[in-house]
Parts: sequence; C-alpha cells; structure tokens
Amino acid sequence: MRMNLELSILRVLFLILVFPVSLIFEGLRRKLIARMQNRIGPPIWQPFYDVAKLLKKEEMNSLASENILFKILPILTLISSFLLFFFIPFTIFSFHMDFILFLYIFILSGALYTLAGFASNSPFGQLGSMRDIVLMVCYETIFVVSIFSFIVYSNVDSIGSLDQRFLVLRLPLASVCLFVVALLESRITPLDTIEATTEIMGGVETEYSGKYLALLNIAKYLKFTFFVFLLSKLLFGFSSLLLFSLSSLAVLFILVLSQATTSRYSFDQTLNLLKVFVFIAVLEFVRIRFVVW
Repeated sequence: MRMNLELSILRVLFLILVFPVSLIFEGLRRKLIARMQNRIGPPIWQPFYDVAKLLKKEEMNSLASENILFKILPILTLISSFLLFFFIPFTIFSFHMDFILFLYIFILSGALYTLAGFASNSPFGQLGSMRDIVLMVCYETIFVVSIFSFIVYSNVDSIGSLDQRFLVLRLPLASVCLFVVALLESRITPLDTIEATTEIMGGVETEYSGKYLALLNIAKYLKFTFFVFLLSKLLFGFSSLLLFSLSSLAVLFILVLSQATTSRYSFDQTLNLLKVFVFIAVLEFVRIRFVVW
C-alpha cells in the first residue's frame, strides 16, 4: 500500500515537472545544434526567458484576435499535448485498451494545432495548416499502425504493460517509422515542412503573439519531449530511471543531429516520403501479425 502511494506521488510529481523538463530539453536542443554548427549558441535556460517574455507581452491587434477560436485553440492544444504524458513514459491511469485513448489524444493534439492556423487571418498560417492536413493523413496513419505493431508484438492490451527491452532490434521498421513521425511532429529537418520558416514564415504560428504564441510554443516543446520519451520507452524500454534518462538523452541527440545536418524537404518530397513509410508501417504490422499469431 505504501509503495503504491509513493509511486503515485512520483507520477504526480513527474506531471508537475514535465513543463520545466520540456523547456530544458528545448534549451539542450538549441545548444547542441549551435555546437554542431560551430556556434556558441544561447544558454540552456533561454526557453524560460522566451516564454516569460511572451507571457508578459501584449498581443498584436488584428482581426483574428477577435475570433474566439483564435484564443481558445492554443489553450486546447497545450492541454492535449500535456495529456499525452498521462501515458508516456509511464501510465498514470492504466486500463484495458488504454492505447486507443492515447492514439485519440495524439490525433486530437495535432488537429487542434492545425485548426489554430485556420483560425488566423494570415495566409501563411492557413497554408501551413493546409500542408498539415494533407500530411496528417499519412503521418498519423504511420503512427497508429506503428503503435499497434508494438502492442501486438508485445502481446499486451495497454501502454503501461509495454516493458520489453530493445524492441528496436525486433521491430526495426516500426521504430524507423516512429522516428520519421517524430521528425515531422517536432518540426525537425528534413521534415519541418509544415513550419518552414524560410517559406511560410512559421506557418500556423505566423499570426500569433504574446501569451497565445507562448502557449503554442510550450505545446511544441511538450510534443518534442513526448517523442523523446516515447522513442526511449518503445525502442529501448529501460525500467531504471538512470538508464531511461540516458536513453532519452541519446534519442534527443539523434533528433538534434538530424536538425543540424540536414536541409528541408519540399512539400512534394515530404508527401512522397510519407507515402513510402505508410507502406513500410503496414508491412511491419503484417509481418509481426504472422509471427505472433
């Protein structure tokens, strides 16, 4: 009883700390990219300063700011991104078939972010959202099929029961598919097509400023941290806190390496690549279906 209570306290503490941890991860990402490109780079604490400054800053007056959805969607996007940590890296409330709810929240978080772009009057924001809608059909299919591959191969019925180690060696195709989705959802080159600051000025976030931009940025930092934890949990599966932390830092390094050393794909290139990975994800699922069943 006492052990379960201590475990519950640790999980609640984790949910409280996930926000500063996400900001630290973002700071590490910026610092590592700078070092890889032979620059000094900003301090690791810079994301804290950025968020604090945006929260104090007044938003720009625009027609979009009078739209209620323009103000609500950043809040909902942040909440949905935070809810993902109820399942990863460990489940707060584990129940039968909880991975279905997990997948629903994941899809919802992406949809809310996309709607935020449509709620603005910026053509760049709407173009970024249109790109996301087209690509979403592919990358969310890849994500769902890949998660099902891990669930079926492990022969479990909940996310919390996934405790096998080094599944990256047994499910290499599904692991690569998840990595591709992580690059796209975290806006990391070569798959940061949706954001594409050199093409569409940041895409969805172009019209946002002040506290609403801060909320969208925090949601992005949470999503990046979520994928770091997800890849670490599914690919390596360490139960020890120390080993899990080290594997998470290793995943973060690999993601940062991609961002520092690759250039952006065009929209057509990204779409064609995702079509290939949809096939690869389905192929992996079919393969393990016959292996397990």
